[in-house]
Amino acid sequence: MISLPSIVNHQNALAVRDQGFAQITMEGIVDASHLEEFDSSIIAVLLAWTRINPQLAIQGAPEKLQVLSKVYGLEEVFQLKKANE
Repeated sequence: MISLPSIVNHQNALAVRDQGFAQITMEGIVDASHLEEFDSSIIAVLLAWTRINPQLAIQGAPEKLQVLSKVYGLEEVFQLKKANE
């Protein structure tokens, strides 16, 4: 499971993306429950990972991440699960 840090923004997005590349498997799961501060850079990170593993599931998605995915029209691309699901 890939665990996202509490902060993902334009300053660390490339490092987060690259660290995730090393961990993605066909049964990949991303734990987004630690996300507290993030901007749209998280969308680029998740898109990059999803290109490698289209079955990637994202658990513990904060409401803001769900809203961003809808704004970008990616709610069907990302398999987002709310924190309480």
